[in-house]
Formats: sequence, structure tokens, C-alpha cells
Amino acid sequence: MADILNEAVIMYNEKLLEHDQLTAGKEGGRLSSIIKQLQLNNLWEGIAQEADIAPMKRLRDIHDANFLNDLHKRAYSGLDKLDSKTPLIKESFEIARFGAGGVLDAVDKIMSGEAKRAFCLTAMPGHHSGITTTGYGSLVNPMAAGAHYLTKKYGMKKVVILDLDAEHGSGTQEIFYHRKDVLTVSIHEYPGMTGTGHYEEMGGKGALGYNLNIPFVSGYGDREYRVCLKEIVEKILNQFLPEFIIVGFGTNVLNDDPASHLIVSEAGLLNIFQLVMDLSEKFCGGKLISVLEGGTPGNLMAKATSQHVRLIVNKIAGPVDKVKKEELISYADWYGYAKLLKAQFKKIWKL
Repeated sequence: MADILNEAVIMYNEKLLEHDQLTAGKEGGRLSSIIKQLQLNNLWEGIAQEADIAPMKRLRDIHDANFLNDLHKRAYSGLDKLDSKTPLIKESFEIARFGAGGVLDAVDKIMSGEAKRAFCLTAMPGHHSGITTTGYGSLVNPMAAGAHYLTKKYGMKKVVILDLDAEHGSGTQEIFYHRKDVLTVSIHEYPGMTGTGHYEEMGGKGALGYNLNIPFVSGYGDREYRVCLKEIVEKILNQFLPEFIIVGFGTNVLNDDPASHLIVSEAGLLNIFQLVMDLSEKFCGGKLISVLEGGTPGNLMAKATSQHVRLIVNKIAGPVDKVKKEELISYADWYGYAKLLKAQFKKIWKL
């Protein structure tokens, strides 16, 4: 294995910016705002690397071939949207492929020893895209592409996808629902857009317990995430023993993001990810990829993403807003709910 040249890399292709026009608001587009903030914080030059487009054969490993062909045709036909959450331009399918390609390239860089961690920029969320389903802002699923690639090219038997976006990763669940080599864990607000992600959805026959949903009610924030990771997720990973962790990063969990009713603070979001980085060090030598999922484009998303990248690159958290203690739900509420979750997951895992 080569000497590590970079502690961490950002994977990006300028083609992704072509989709920004569809997300732009008064504070800018999804990626243009993020990249500007990363540049201001000296987290771009020498860190960002060009991603290639994902080969179709890699996408056909996780998505139905006819589904992909139809998706490509619908985008290129000039259709302006798949649904109210999924705007399109003719090049949207290729743009989505570059997002997935960044994750595949990040896998190769980490597995070759060229980097230890990676953050992958995407033009749109991907976790709602499944074997034959899409929408809710997604076209193809970069996290799923990366996880399957680890199992296929590198022969890994234990990969974790930990989705921390406020929305349930319905597509990721569909892709891996009958597999045990990829453990999917989604912590999300429930019910959300998709109506999926109940804690009883635990995997198909032969893979029960390898798809875990932890639905949060409106008003959950820093403490609930932190305790959930320590009391449930870490204990399950102690038994699964992952070789690689892929994280779905969404800023829509933040208190000031209108896309959800969760109340995570900026400091809390950093603390949550620090715990995940600690888990990656504990179980898989630090091998970790974070993939940009959801969030409302603008200054809040750009700032939070830059803080996230600083932690990935430098293992240092910058100064951020603290949580307002009066906004937290009482611990008794979480304690009662956690007992219910643990009773469900104890069917497979020791908790």
C-alpha cells in the first residue's frame, strides 16, 4: 500500500455545478455556496480533486438497467421535473453520475492508501434512489454505489452506510434490504416525505437486522443523536465490526433549516460526526467517506458543510453556535422511546 499522500480529499467535478441553477435561491445554489465557503476557509486548494463519471456498469450493479435507461431518456427528453422535489435539465442524469463517480473514486483512493477519508460533493441527494424507484430529489444513489463497489471490487464483507440526513434513505433501504454484507442504519425524522423508515423495517428474509431505522420525532436534537449513537449504533457496530463506513451527511437536521423539524445545533452536528469518526477509527482504521445528501441551499448549508469538511480534513472543529438547552426534549422522553427501539433490535443484536 502506498504512503498516504492526503489525510483527506474532497471529490468534485465542475459538471456538478450545472445543476445549481435548479436549486438556487436568494443565498445562492447548493454547490456554488458550499464551494465559495470552502475556499474562504482554505479548505479547497490542494484538497479538492476531480471526480470521474460513474461507469454505467457500476450503476447497473445497484439499479435496474431498464430503470436507468428510462431515467436517462426522461431527463434528456426535456422533462423539467420527475416530481415536485426533483427538478431536471437534459444533463441531470450525467450530472448525477458524476456525483456517484466521486464516491467510487474516493473508495479507490482510500483503498490504495492515497487518502484516509473523503468528502464527496453531489449536485443532488441520492439516498431516495433505489433499484427501480427514484424521486424526492434523487436520481442515482452514490452511497449505495460506493458500498457495493467495496464489496465487489475489494471483497469486503462488512460495510456500513450510516445515513444522518433528516429524510429516510428509502432507496438505500430498497437496494440492500436482502443483504447482510452492507449494514444500513438511518437516523431520520419520521414520518417524512417518503412515509418509510419505521423501526419495524429491519431487512428481508435472511438479512433481518441488517437494515436498521431509528425514526426521530419532531424536536429531537443534539442529545438524542449523541445518546442514540452511543447506546444503540456503537453497540451494534461492536458486533458487526465494519471494515468501512459511508456516511450520508445532511444539513437539513439543523434547527434553522426549514426542511425538517429536528433541532440539531451547529455544534451538535459537529459532535455527532466526531463520534462517527471515532467509530471509524475504532473499527476500520479510519476508513470513512462522507457523502453530501440533503439540506436547504444557502448560507446555513454552506457554513455547516464547511465545518464538516474542516473536521474531516484537519480533525479540528471550528467555533460554532451552541445548542439552546431549553429547546431539548426531556431525557425521559428519549429513555422511554429507546426502550422500545432496543426491544425491537434485540431480536438480532445484543443491546
